[in-house]
Order: sequence, then structure tokens, then C-alpha cells
Amino acid sequence: MITLTPISSKRKVLTATSDLIGKYINRVLWSDVDPVAKIIGIQGKNTLICCKVTASENLTPHSEMDFEAGGFVGHYHAQSKQKYHFTTHEYDVFNIRYSESMRKKKFLHINEYPCKFYDYNF
Repeated sequence: MITLTPISSKRKVLTATSDLIGKYINRVLWSDVDPVAKIIGIQGKNTLICCKVTASENLTPHSEMDFEAGGFVGHYHAQSKQKYHFTTHEYDVFNIRYSESMRKKKFLHINEYPCKFYDYNF
């Protein structure tokens, strides 16, 4: 005889913990990555207090990224050499709700450091 156990209808609730403080939130949009914020505190169970992080323009000259003409426009072979300067704006504070749907719908990832990558080949 087969017995079936009911599946719990409760959703997995993620709670923000103090080990997230000091980490960065980056938005990953397919092949591009942009910095969003630095986590500076936690409010309640699922709300992160963040300050805005911005990146400068690409500091690497295009000549160092090894451009080759051809195809639709061309191809950068060494685009992973991109370098950026990151600025944290401590006066620009906002809240982000930390949940599974937040990470999936807004493509947000929590990392140890801010990231910026622009895909020149796309």
C-alpha cells in the first residue's frame, strides 16, 4: 500500500542575518553586471538597509581590450580586463526587501564586493 504525505503549503521564508552586513548587492542582467547597493544594516526579519553604490566609466582603454573588426561590428577578445572605480554614497540610504522573489524578479545577487561588467560583444 502506498501512503502519500501532504506537501507543506508554507513557502520558504528567508531571514536576513547579521553576516550580510558589509556585503554588496549587484544586479546581473544576462551578460551585464551593475552594482546596486552596500548592506549597512537590517530592519526586522526581511528588510535590508542599504546605501547606493555607483561605478565610474570604464577605466580601461578600448585598445587594451583587443578589438578585432569583423562580423556585425567587431569583437573584443579581452573585455574581461575592464576596470572600474566604485563609490559608496552613504547619504543615499534606502530599504530592500530580502526574499526569494526579490532575487529572482530583480536579478539581484549578494556578493562580497561590488561588480561592474559591460558586454561589448552583445
